[in-house]
Amino acid sequence: MKIWFQLLSSESGMSGFISATQRLIDRAMVPGHVVEVRGTTHGVIGDQYRLFCNYDSRELIDNALRIREEGGYDAFVIANSLDPALVELREMLDIPVLSFMEVCCFTACTMGDRFGVIGVNRKLMSWYRSIVRGYGLGSRLAAVEPMEVADTRSLDNGFTDPRFGDELQAQAIAAARRCIEQGAEVVFVGGPPGTLLAERKIFQVDGVPLLDTYTLLAKTAEMMVSMHRLTGVCVSRHLLYESPSSELIRKVGTAYGVDSLRNG
Repeated sequence: MKIWFQLLSSESGMSGFISATQRLIDRAMVPGHVVEVRGTTHGVIGDQYRLFCNYDSRELIDNALRIREEGGYDAFVIANSLDPALVELREMLDIPVLSFMEVCCFTACTMGDRFGVIGVNRKLMSWYRSIVRGYGLGSRLAAVEPMEVADTRSLDNGFTDPRFGDELQAQAIAAARRCIEQGAEVVFVGGPPGTLLAERKIFQVDGVPLLDTYTLLAKTAEMMVSMHRLTGVCVSRHLLYESPSSELIRKVGTAYGVDSLRNG
């Protein structure tokens, strides 16, 4: 089993986060099951702004289309809390496609009645709420609380500078406590602080579960690949995730100059 695990963080600018996430996931996988944690060429610099996020999402889509054409992977994981390009990838890929926020929200609902989400800055808060509402879970959302990180690339310093890591940990725990005060029975953190806390083996705050988000995402992908192998089914092709015809794919590939689509 081989799983493509796509962070949107820059492979050069946030190598500490990517390496830490790989180590975290490796400890949990069944022998012979490989998860490849990948970053992007440029991002993330300010993906709390939707314009900037769109540039990183394009690279994510290109990677997925290359896997569609070349094969070699049993699942594609969108390991970003904004769930970018989720519908687009499920339309096009015939392997399981999983995403961070969807998996974490629905898992949290199996562990408690209401959950809280922590983001790295205030700009993300309304976006997170809209994602949760889009999954039909608005009534299960107790709170969305921010940390205070404007430059998301600076989060990588938490994996090399223990003092900065301590500051991020303190901010995340304070945000978790605000969520708990508003009724959250489970909480999770979007982005690198989730890996940082899991590395430090912090899985509860005041008795409330704190999800190990990236490990959860990898293990869920592992399970979905197993179910795909057992049943031959990984996505509905009725309505939302209906795939375009091969003829239309070829036309679009030619019109837009996308080599990975030219063969339908």
